[in-house]
Formats: sequence, C-alpha cells, structure tokens
Amino acid sequence: MKRSEAGFTYIDVLCGMTILLVGVLALSGVLVTSVVRTRDSEQQINAKQLAASTMESIISARDIDNLGWNAIGSVGSNPDPVSGIPQGVFLTGFQRVYPFPGKDGVVGTADDATDPRGNTPLPNVQRQIVITDINDPDRPTPPNPIYFRRIDVTIQYLTDSGVWRQEVMSTVVTNYVTN
Repeated sequence: MKRSEAGFTYIDVLCGMTILLVGVLALSGVLVTSVVRTRDSEQQINAKQLAASTMESIISARDIDNLGWNAIGSVGSNPDPVSGIPQGVFLTGFQRVYPFPGKDGVVGTADDATDPRGNTPLPNVQRQIVITDINDPDRPTPPNPIYFRRIDVTIQYLTDSGVWRQEVMSTVVTNYVTN
C-alpha cells in the first residue's frame, strides 16, 4: 500500500519560521534606529532654537532702555567711560539654562534663576555666551571706541544615547553709531 503524503515537514516549517524571524528582527532594528535618530534630530533642533532665541535676546538687550550697548558684554566688562563701573551683564562659562528670563527680560544674565514663575533649569542643557570686542581699523586709536562685538552662543546638551553635543551660533553686532 502506497500512501501519497503531501505538505510540509516539521523541518520545513522551522526553516520558514527562522527566516521570518530574521526578517522581523532586522525590521525592528531599523525601526529602533529610526526612533533614536528622530529623537537626536529633535534635540538638535531644540538646541538650535535655544541658541537662536538667546542670540535674539542679546541683540534686543542693546535696544532696551535700561541696558543698552554697554550691557552687551560679560559680567565685569565694558566699564562706563565716566564712572568706570563695569556694565556687562552676561554670565561667563557654561551656565544652566532656565526657560524664562529674569526681571531684566534678557536670558543668560544673573537674574534668570530668580524668576518668580518658579524657574527650574532645563535638564542636561548648558549655555555659554562669549562676547568679544572687535576693534574697528577705520577708527584709529585713541580712544578707538568699540563699535562692533562678536557674539558666540554655544548650547551643550546630553543626547538620549549619553553623548554630549554642541550647537554654536555666532554673529557680529554694532551699536549703530554713524559718525
């Protein structure tokens, strides 16, 4: 008696399931990598936006009545020509980043941490503001007043993968003196 048996053997089913499992694992690896890259891009965009808003705040500080051009500098810099009192208001080195500016309305200054809205620093984010005077070669010494300043804003942030990254934004500002 001959019996004709058609179908898959147990070995055929195991081989097919193994091939399917390898494909599913590869696909899940691609999805995980995609999610991580998307999160890294989101953090990078947030850091760039933070740098841009910081730069905007610094430039607008030049136009605020109680601050003005001489406030655009590091704490202890830009002495007043008459009184000799330093007028720079921006903190040096990497500082914690607060979501709201302090009473003066300018980010990166000493009063940021004292905002009445309960300012808590952003986690794993630091900001550095470097302001450098630029001498104008067309205005010979003395007294050679400073009409240009270079501003560098660096945002340092910790990615979800545990790596510190930086975003840097730079510009040059002037005090609009026309003479």
